Amino acid sequence: MRLRIAPDQAAKIAAALSRAGTREIGGQMFGEQLAPSDFRVTELSVQRRGGTFARFVVDMVQAIRDARRFFDRTKHDYRRFNYIGEWHSHPSFAVEPSGVDTATMRKLVTDAEFRGAFAVLMIVRLDGDQIKRGAWLFDPRGGERVVTLEFEHDDRKTDNDRREGHGRG
Repeated sequence: MRLRIAPDQAAKIAAALSRAGTREIGGQMFGEQLAPSDFRVTELSVQRRGGTFARFVVDMVQAIRDARRFFDRTKHDYRRFNYIGEWHSHPSFAVEPSGVDTATMRKLVTDAEFRGAFAVLMIVRLDGDQIKRGAWLFDPRGGERVVTLEFEHDDRKTDNDRREGHGRG
């Protein structure tokens, strides 16, 4: 799977990371399917209430409100525009899912209310003026794999890109 982050959304992430400092921050990713297994994040929410030094908890009220706004704006065209997944920062830790991150994503995709074929977890960290990043796909059947993650107009490859095909699960 290929996940592209639109330039304005990359700027939004950088600003949120800068404001949050050493606190974890995050939100949801919504976007457009460009081709089979090829998606662009066109809207990224930033949760108003941040986390702590080592933890980020999703505000479900804001998450539902943000999702409704996105789907209303895209006229509920679910074949083209949809929820892609979650993102959060690890300002003080590796850009890898923690055990809690993995368990949370597994719980999300196996919930009876979940209607998607997958959910992506993107983890980011500001390192000077660079955004370190990685992304992992979780599917309801228990599969997990590394996602090819591109910040558009930035040809720098991530560690994830070099490990493509060597994901967990």
